[in-house]
Amino acid sequence: MGDADDYLRQLLGQAAAEAAYLEGLGRAEADRPGAPTPSAAAPVAVSLMITRQQRAALRERGFSDEDIRTMTPAEAHRHLAL
Repeated sequence: MGDADDYLRQLLGQAAAEAAYLEGLGRAEADRPGAPTPSAAAPVAVSLMITRQQRAALRERGFSDEDIRTMTPAEAHRHLAL
């Protein structure tokens, strides 16, 4: 059992050393002159439904009730440029 514990300790130590090395590489890359500054990712909007107002706007754009009924919310929002 002692051999297995020693082996696990060795693996954990190696993993920690690799993580520290990779973290250092990331910091060095970020500090490099001319490196792009990381920007916060824009939140992703998920369309869950088509509202009554959106349905009316789609009708005004020529879509039939059947077209709107078979549309996914994402498709409807794309047609409305939302």
